[in-house]
Amino acid sequence: MTHTSKLLKLPKSQSFTKRISPDKRVCDIETALKNENGITNTPRNLISGGFTWVLPTPRNDYQFLIANPRALEDLGLDVDEQKSIIFQQIVSGEFYNDRKTFMENGFPMPYAQAYAGWQFGQFAGQLGDGRVIGLFEIAKPLPDGKNRPVFEIQLKGAGKTPFSRFADGKAVLASSIREYIISEHLNAIGIPSTRALSLTLLPSTLAQRHSAERCAIVARFAESWVRLGTFDLYRYKGDREGIRVLSDYVIKELFTIDGRRFQNFENVVQLKPGLISSLKEEGEELTDYDKMYYETIIRNAETTAMCQCYGFLNGVLNTDNTSILGLAMDFGPFSIMDKYDPDYTPNSEDHQSRYGYRNVPTAIWWNLTRLGEDLAELIGADASLLKNPEFKNGIKEEWEEDIIKRATKIIEVGGEIYLYSFTKKYVETFFKRLGLSLSLIDVQNPDVQNVHLIAPMLEVLQKLHTDFNLFFLKLQQVDFGKSYYEIAESFYMNDKERRDKEDIIEQFAQWLEKYYVLRQKSMEYADTPNSRDYNPKFLPRNWILNQVIEQTLGSRGQDISYLEKLQKMSSNPFDETKWGDEMKDIERVWILQGDKGEDYTMLQCSCSS
Repeated sequence: MTHTSKLLKLPKSQSFTKRISPDKRVCDIETALKNENGITNTPRNLISGGFTWVLPTPRNDYQFLIANPRALEDLGLDVDEQKSIIFQQIVSGEFYNDRKTFMENGFPMPYAQAYAGWQFGQFAGQLGDGRVIGLFEIAKPLPDGKNRPVFEIQLKGAGKTPFSRFADGKAVLASSIREYIISEHLNAIGIPSTRALSLTLLPSTLAQRHSAERCAIVARFAESWVRLGTFDLYRYKGDREGIRVLSDYVIKELFTIDGRRFQNFENVVQLKPGLISSLKEEGEELTDYDKMYYETIIRNAETTAMCQCYGFLNGVLNTDNTSILGLAMDFGPFSIMDKYDPDYTPNSEDHQSRYGYRNVPTAIWWNLTRLGEDLAELIGADASLLKNPEFKNGIKEEWEEDIIKRATKIIEVGGEIYLYSFTKKYVETFFKRLGLSLSLIDVQNPDVQNVHLIAPMLEVLQKLHTDFNLFFLKLQQVDFGKSYYEIAESFYMNDKERRDKEDIIEQFAQWLEKYYVLRQKSMEYADTPNSRDYNPKFLPRNWILNQVIEQTLGSRGQDISYLEKLQKMSSNPFDETKWGDEMKDIERVWILQGDKGEDYTMLQCSCSS
């Protein structure tokens, strides 16, 4: 791969602001730069449009802390780029303090997106980037020269926007470290996620949370930051044309790659054409809007399944935190589940466990149903009606019944697609962690292996009280020359004698026998995965993150040795040779993970950041 070492010189674009209308009150860049009466930062509801131009808030001083080498590489930048003063100024927002400099260097005007959202089941109205400012897009550095998506870089904690809702536009260092670390860890283990490029401390900028806390800026990037809540906004405003323009943007810019559209949807339909047979029986020709909806469903179903398989939980999964691309995003009170407990939620404020482990798949489908309602007119209209010039002017009374009927059917089929896509990816991911051949999965009905092997495994894991992720590491080292009962007994982690101990061990032994049979069958197939490639040797658990935050805060960013060590381990979770030769004592402590005791497991966080 050819690398360029200068972020300053990379060609930059902004597809979202080219295709989506801005706030009418700040309709052009010149108006934004004048900022008369503080218009660009004044909280307000948008009359129309999906974003507003706004600059990062200047800070008294900036202290660059760290950049992630893997993120730099994926952006086509040399690792040494992080030493560049210009790079550090760009990723902190300081570069934008001099308006002449950024415009003369061909940088687009920064902006903040507006969106709405359903939060914990209640519609919250307009939300938006209250402390996030979008900078620019750069092309993915692929060697084939084909047309490809871009990465869009944002700054989180960059100051007030019209969507701050009377908040301060700041992000504290503690939550910034958490997002910085978890973004790259999820990417490293294969879960689709937004990414984190760098972390900058703002030494003299404080925010009042539980106490006065020091602030920071995370430079983050993703293929897109469009959310389900972006569609919620247009529906909330009754902007029919806005929803169509946004949908066309998603179809053309996000779901079209090298001339092929809706690849995930096409793959699923090819594997199981019966999913849309009921639509074909009724003579329905799927439109691009139908396929866009299904593509989003599949991407979110698969990401949700992978998160479940790795025990990762985002404690706030509202529609404004759900990506149109199915990316894990906006990390607040998250956690990696230590012990298998389907009732666990990482959010201390989620008293109903709406986003607890067992409820996450249903919660994401609930969000996707809201998206279906946002798109009701577009997915309710068949191909001929979409082509009708009168359709743009409004819905005629004689069309209403057919539109409602068709939209309802599209959403109902979407539920079937979601369930299939989730189950298939769920079984596949667990099979990879168990070192079992994917050829043993019934593609038409993947739930067969879920019922036969995975559900019984989780049932016994809950009873064993063993660490969820360490279980897979231990299993891949098992000597099956011993009896199933002996092996099962070695997994029993409860210190206290329990009346049901023998029953639990016997139940696990029976599961081990079923597992061993499938493992032996897997040896017949060339596609059998090596479980070591799918079971991370390290996980950035909450107690470790807390320790790193405390050390970084305590030194006011002067000592980032813990942060650097955590970055190496969490960004390379399968390969301990990349963890460095330093701080081996800390490394050994962190590797204990689930063996630290009850005070270190199943920790929760609040939404405050």
